[in-house]
Amino acid sequence: MSRRLLALVCALAAPVTAQAQPKTPTATADLEYGDPIHFRNITLVPIHGHAAGPFPRYTLLEAGLAARTFHVRERAGQSSEAQVASVEVKNQGQTPVFLLGGEMILGGKQDRIIQSDAVIPADGKWHELAVFCVEQGRWQGQKMEFEGGGAVAHLKLQEAAMSGQQDKVWAEVARKNREHGTTSDTQTYRRTIQNQKVRGQIAHYRSALEKLLPSSPSTGFIFAINGQIQVADVFNNPLLFADLREKLLSSYILEALEHQVDAKAKPLPKAAAAKFVGDSQAAPASKSTLNGKARSVQKEDANSLGSETFDQESGQGIRSSYINKTK
Repeated sequence: MSRRLLALVCALAAPVTAQAQPKTPTATADLEYGDPIHFRNITLVPIHGHAAGPFPRYTLLEAGLAARTFHVRERAGQSSEAQVASVEVKNQGQTPVFLLGGEMILGGKQDRIIQSDAVIPADGKWHELAVFCVEQGRWQGQKMEFEGGGAVAHLKLQEAAMSGQQDKVWAEVARKNREHGTTSDTQTYRRTIQNQKVRGQIAHYRSALEKLLPSSPSTGFIFAINGQIQVADVFNNPLLFADLREKLLSSYILEALEHQVDAKAKPLPKAAAAKFVGDSQAAPASKSTLNGKARSVQKEDANSLGSETFDQESGQGIRSSYINKTK
């Protein structure tokens, strides 16, 4: 398939979402904000919630794939029937699988990122999962199964995905690859996230930040670069947040590597961090998507672009993520 034809296929295959009434997460109205943590150009404000347990446990992407209880394949399992904007997933394990919006899956006919948070029930059935291409120049592959990418897309790529436009996703992948000198014939994002120099920089930042984090359990972060808020990630389930914390930190750091340390930047006040979350929660809902047992409600106003994920059966909040559009 030519690159021009492939671009047309991807544009026509953009996922369609159903409208739904806006909801508010159940446990984000009563949050506490810890003291800001600083390292070079990064500020993290830990978030502590008061949701009562017991908390559900989930299998994560790489663990499910490694145990061979979770499977990802091209649509209908056949290369001739594959669809750019979706794949199929099946969970044969004992617990639901939680997939984080922006997580990478590698292989098949094209590397992809997961469009939005999903919970795949342990029912042994194939479920359709919305994805975006992050490898523009390839539409072939001898092996149709996928493997985990071990990473979450950086924030600008997540924001491009939330726009619902494949061209914006490709443009951001190309820009990020150029920045790190990892451009390839197929323009795949994996060249950046698997680059040894980039991984070494991320590990250095992450090690320093983890030493500064409070020992008490937390449920999320507000992340800022040179004092300017980039994103707030809030989980109702502290166990799930702990499992995903390293991936989230790595995605923040990949974003921060673009920026020099600004010695004149003003520190981020805790009150400003709390206000950003409150204002983002109050934004109007624009659309809703159902991924397995998870419903993600997108919210947007002039300042933020957010996604609030709920368990479709219980109505309990799982995760909220709010990106600062004014950064």
